Amino acid sequence: MVKLLLSTLLLSTAALSSEPAQSLNIDIDRVTVSGVSAGGQMAHQLHISYSDLFSGAGILASGPFGCAEGSLTTAMARCMGKTDGPMPVTQLIDEIKEAEEQSLVADTKNLADDPVWIFHGTLDTTVAAEVNDATAALYAGFIPAEQIVYVNDFAAIHNFPARGHGSACTEMQPPFVGDCNYDAAGEILQHLYSGLETPVAEPETILQTVSLPGAAEAGLSETAYLFVPPACTEGQQACALHLVLHGCAQSAVQVGTGFMQQSGYFAWAESNDIVLAFPQVVPGTLNPYACWDWWGYTGEDYRWRNGKQMVVVTDWIKSL
Repeated sequence: MVKLLLSTLLLSTAALSSEPAQSLNIDIDRVTVSGVSAGGQMAHQLHISYSDLFSGAGILASGPFGCAEGSLTTAMARCMGKTDGPMPVTQLIDEIKEAEEQSLVADTKNLADDPVWIFHGTLDTTVAAEVNDATAALYAGFIPAEQIVYVNDFAAIHNFPARGHGSACTEMQPPFVGDCNYDAAGEILQHLYSGLETPVAEPETILQTVSLPGAAEAGLSETAYLFVPPACTEGQQACALHLVLHGCAQSAVQVGTGFMQQSGYFAWAESNDIVLAFPQVVPGTLNPYACWDWWGYTGEDYRWRNGKQMVVVTDWIKSL
């Protein structure tokens, strides 16, 4: 969704390790997902299609499930900075229910007790407010209102709002994290996991690089990243797992580990024993900005359980 061409490759000071995580003890009832922009759309798709795996979602600046209907033309016309008419939320909900009957998505009853956190900045012109409104309305068709938090009154543009990291809140600069004095990562995780401890300091960040099987066939990087808090190594205790999905032009191929490091997830994860998983998209002919597939460039099944990226990511999460 980001329209700017990148002129620099940001380098991160995060330490990297090629050693894979060993003996991770993940609590399967505490697996969640979040994403921004195209990553938010993918997070939404994963949550709806794999509600038997993910128990909550955080979504920033993105539209409702199936908004593009498998067409880039439709995606551009009604799912971004403008809409070509009222969003057909009821129709999209009905399509999900029909897909459920065909086992293309998980049993939607799984969604009933899931927390969802949604954000749209008042200065965001890349994705229209009506598009984000439709995401909230679609979730309301499956989840009680008290479990949905929709933040739509904060002055931010189309970036990932953070506190103490990134460029000025009103500037779109790589890695597209805005120092908005707003801790979106913390707000997401606190809504998805109750009773979290507030971080007291930034952790020494060591990201593990791991192989992502099947990535190339799905337009993804064969290298993914994990942040594993010390308490979660060697199976010391059952830890939560949170999948984080970057937006367009935020892939590690384009901005190094800048988005991962500056978004604010690490401190909350280390203080609360949450493993973070960061798969990456690579630029391609049909996808030059390395966006997650929310319009069908990997095939017509892109948003269903058998979509190429959906399968690769969920198989990886299950393997952890």
